[in-house]
Amino acid sequence: MKIQHTLILIGLCALFQACKDGNPVENEELITAKQQEISNDVLELERFINELEFIARSIKIYHPNQPGILMGATISKGQTEEGKKKYDILFNNITGSDDKKRSGKLSVVFEDAVENGNTVLGKHLHVRSDDDTQLFSVAGIRFKGSLIFSNISNSDMAITDHLNAQSFLINPAGDQIRFSSARKSKWKAGNATPDIADDVFELSDQHYSLNIANTTNEFVNVEPGAAATLQHACSESPFLPKAGKLAIEHLGGKSWTINLGNGDCSTLPALENSH
Repeated sequence: MKIQHTLILIGLCALFQACKDGNPVENEELITAKQQEISNDVLELERFINELEFIARSIKIYHPNQPGILMGATISKGQTEEGKKKYDILFNNITGSDDKKRSGKLSVVFEDAVENGNTVLGKHLHVRSDDDTQLFSVAGIRFKGSLIFSNISNSDMAITDHLNAQSFLINPAGDQIRFSSARKSKWKAGNATPDIADDVFELSDQHYSLNIANTTNEFVNVEPGAAATLQHACSESPFLPKAGKLAIEHLGGKSWTINLGNGDCSTLPALENSH
């Protein structure tokens, strides 16, 4: 799936791994256009997972306050047919600090669990977009499916577990990514305040599988390279990690790493071939 808007602006030096003090590096294998397309899709998926986790966390911890991208959204509380608590969230062309427009509907469904004979209220939160007439979209990329976030808490070093068996990202042309995903996020800073700008999360144990369908079918696995850091203070890209690495395996093709940066908000991802 070729994302229609610019996701990452990898400079020529980073893209081709061929610049050092202004001179080409000899015998360095070039990064291909296919690798960059796949990397853009992986980063779009990463961004969506982080955004939907933010929404789940905000509903559980901050509601009725509506921080960040939820500001201006219409949120209504109700129940599912099974009697589970849920919140429906309607976005009407809401533009976030990242200058991306959001539209459509999300539902956040609370699911209780029994552990050691005790009921844990709202242990699992399902973030759903399953109404084809109003799928949740960001900058024209639509999300269809249900992501699960478990153990959301604002306690010190709280770890949220994410799991998704199958969901989809669909671009305006109809090309789609079918994906499964699992990972952990640890709240490293900012949990004691209601200000989301000081929130910092460590992302780890990523296991993503993608089937990217456009003119061909590409199968991609994503594994952790180095723990990633997500900082909401990076307001122009609050859902894209600015440090860490993701290891990419293109089945039948190459393997490489996405270096997410050095932690600075202005940093851009770079691609590094595996050797």
